[in-house]
Amino acid sequence: MKKNKTQFIFKALILFLAIFLLNSQIYSRILTNGSGKGYEDTEDKNSNISIAKDNSLIESYIEEGGGYFLNSFSKIISISNRIEMANLQGLDYEELKSIVNSAIENIRNAKATYYLLIKKAQDTPYDPVVNLKLRSFDYYALMTEHSLNVSIFNEVEGYLKNGDITGTFIRIQNSFIKIEGLLLLINDEVSLNKMPKLSKIWEVNEEAANTLIVGEYITRVFDALQKNK
Repeated sequence: MKKNKTQFIFKALILFLAIFLLNSQIYSRILTNGSGKGYEDTEDKNSNISIAKDNSLIESYIEEGGGYFLNSFSKIISISNRIEMANLQGLDYEELKSIVNSAIENIRNAKATYYLLIKKAQDTPYDPVVNLKLRSFDYYALMTEHSLNVSIFNEVEGYLKNGDITGTFIRIQNSFIKIEGLLLLINDEVSLNKMPKLSKIWEVNEEAANTLIVGEYITRVFDALQKNK
């Protein structure tokens, strides 16, 4: 009975993650997109050299890092799929190793991109107008209108209501670091042709899913600010 319950919970989690990832691919601008507008454009207006605006560069890093993260998340879903189907189809460890390595490579690329993002954000002043809007934004109305997860949205609000956009990037970067660590533990077992512990599969699924939701909620806030101009 306990085994059946565990299998049911695991299947429900995989289904949830698959649906969530599918939706994220359809609405691709989900991981903190739009938050680059919270920074000033300090481009030298007297320069004849064509250079990227600071806020455009920040947004570019956001998109690149988000793309790498979603690639990693898709591989994490594939890992879960192979584990779920192992009793029925067997487990191809060479294939699984390749999937795990791809997940690690992409999360490392996401982490490296966010390092550049955070450095650029820390060196760029906030846009005072956008910062003021973040501080006065009706977060509760957005949360209730879309039935958002209260605990996760409150975390996002805690950063944005204080105008701490860069803090959200650091928070997501810390999740990337945790995801990488969990994937390396999974890789240690898979490299020995051993079935990875389900607890590690669950942990990496949950961390990736929560990161996705945090990023989406940040995007929702900036999308709402844009629409309320």
